[in-house]
Amino acid sequence: MRKNISDATLDEQVEQLPKEMSPKRDLWLGIEKAIAVSPQLSNDTYPSKTKSVHLAWAASVVAAVLLTWFSFAPQMEPSLSNINVASVMKKNFEQQKKLMLTSFGQPELTKLSPEMQLQLEELSAARGAIDKALENDPNNSELLNLLRWTQKQELELIKQLYSPQWQTI
Repeated sequence: MRKNISDATLDEQVEQLPKEMSPKRDLWLGIEKAIAVSPQLSNDTYPSKTKSVHLAWAASVVAAVLLTWFSFAPQMEPSLSNINVASVMKKNFEQQKKLMLTSFGQPELTKLSPEMQLQLEELSAARGAIDKALENDPNNSELLNLLRWTQKQELELIKQLYSPQWQTI
């Protein structure tokens, strides 16, 4: 059962309460024992936990990146890793030249102007010299670019040889 107390009565009862309360026994002995038995946690223990958490996060990110890299990276076959780029370029050029000559027919070099014949011979000789140089240094990018340029020029000259035929067709 609940008693209905007025606000004034409640205020009087609050005023009668003591201003300060003290425990019935001395609590300092218990506090001193608790401090002596369990060592206090220092601030040094928390950074080590945060460091280990940061290291765990970093390790998981590295693992995820490596997993993604190895999943999506192109798979290299062992036989493809030792391919000589110059030999591939040479085979590709020979195929293009053969295809061009087969579609146009055998070239009649006598129809070429002497200047174009000289250019064709010079390009062929230059290509041979570059091939020899690439045997000694197969990964030289400058020589590979020069080889690509001479091959392109030689194919362009062959196209010029047949350009009158293309204009009539």
